[in-house]
Amino acid sequence: MAGLNTRSLEPFGSEVELATVPLPQSREADELRSLYARDGLLVARGLRLDHDKQTEFCRLFGPVSETPYERFIVSNVDEQGHLGTRELLWHNDVPYLPSPYLAGCLHAVHVDGEVVGTRFASGYRALERLPDKLRARIEGMKALHVRERAYDRPNRLTDLIDGDMCTVHDIVRTNPVTGRKYLFVNEAWTALIIGLPQAESDALHAEINRHFYDDPGEIYEHRWNEGDLVLWDNLALQHARGEAGNGARTLQRVTITQLGYADQYPTDVGIGTSLGNEVMLAGSETG
Repeated sequence: MAGLNTRSLEPFGSEVELATVPLPQSREADELRSLYARDGLLVARGLRLDHDKQTEFCRLFGPVSETPYERFIVSNVDEQGHLGTRELLWHNDVPYLPSPYLAGCLHAVHVDGEVVGTRFASGYRALERLPDKLRARIEGMKALHVRERAYDRPNRLTDLIDGDMCTVHDIVRTNPVTGRKYLFVNEAWTALIIGLPQAESDALHAEINRHFYDDPGEIYEHRWNEGDLVLWDNLALQHARGEAGNGARTLQRVTITQLGYADQYPTDVGIGTSLGNEVMLAGSETG
């Protein structure tokens, strides 16, 4: 693509070399938005951004809420960082909110060579791989997404405590800009397919998940280098990571969203500062 040094990633996504954040109305910004719209995954190399400049970059793609829920540090070494070393199962961020986040962005501030990568799976490609019979079955169905309470296994409705939020969303959703359809269920926080007994729901959910996660050739794993910036569509893509126990790993997080966490879940405001990082990130998971 003229003007930018780009390449396609396998099995999906685009990579671009950038020296600075382009102006919002520039040709370069239009090219970045076009690259991002293809698959919902954009990797930028060559940048060294503070949190404010990363926010400026993200605003090329949508609205940013500058709150501790939507802008923070992910780290296994920084005292102000979240998530520590624990494994993250496959998930979309905050699917239990009425309006889940539109996109997430991580920027590598300090990473050692052996740090764990972040894996991405495409709801576009997973839907396109479904057998016709399975796709016809799930069209029009809905699933219940619950707040995370269990960290090492998929969450159930029975894991919730009083006051926890859960929301129902269509299993097959449509990108309003491109018209492309995608799957919206995930391993970690999708508790139940509406209208089915739990055992039947679990079996159908497992069948769908096989088309998401079982083929290694359908997973993009980003191996972090300092300065890397990864932007992903939080609705159409899922992400996960293994345990982050080897090597320092500090990433800046910025979230693109129409509505912030506190706007949608006001009874949870302040939980991050009053109860600690681990609890806060039950509402702002990312990897």
